[in-house]
Order: sequence, then C-alpha cells, then structure tokens
Amino acid sequence: MSLTDDHFARKLAAQSRAWDQTSDAPKRDRGPREPAAPKMGICDKCGKEALLKTFRSKETTVSNGAASFGTVTKHLCEDCAPKSRREKDAEVPQLDKKQLKSLMRAAKKGLL
Repeated sequence: MSLTDDHFARKLAAQSRAWDQTSDAPKRDRGPREPAAPKMGICDKCGKEALLKTFRSKETTVSNGAASFGTVTKHLCEDCAPKSRREKDAEVPQLDKKQLKSLMRAAKKGLL
C-alpha cells in the first residue's frame, strides 16, 4: 500500500464514522413555512419605494465565451412581482368588437 492509498483509506473511515454519528439523529420537524412579511425598500426593477417581497430567480450570463449561471435574489414590489399561473388565468382580457367578430367568424368556420 502506498502513501496515497493510506490517505484515502483514512478519509473514507472518517467519512463513515461521521455518517454513523449523524444518520441516527432525529430530524427536526419545522412545520409549514410561512411567507416572509414584506419590508419597505426600493424595488430592483422599477426603482420606486414600496413594500417589497424577496424572490429568487435563475440567471445566466455569458462573457468571453464562458457561461455562468446561478440563483439571484431580487426585491420586488407588488406591481413588478411575478404573477402565479392561477392569477394569470383569472385575468381574462377584454375583447374589443373587432376581435370578438373575428373570433366568432373562426368558430363558425370550425377553426376553433
């Protein structure tokens, strides 16, 4: 056995001991998470001062041919905050007369 083999054997033994010590520990029940309360500040998107909520988003940047990605924390006001799918589906756009007429014509032709 060489010197490096002995090093890795000791490392694996230490990891095994650490796993045995932590694996039997009972898990803490944290309960359901509560959303954080909004705080006053300046919005990162629009720049106005309002009550802000913190949102995490994934961001990718490319510089000199190398791409880097990570999670970015942004503080956004109520107007700039991303909307959930449920809220987007609830917002039904109002059709003007011309759009309604073309929609009815397409339905009549059997396109919809």
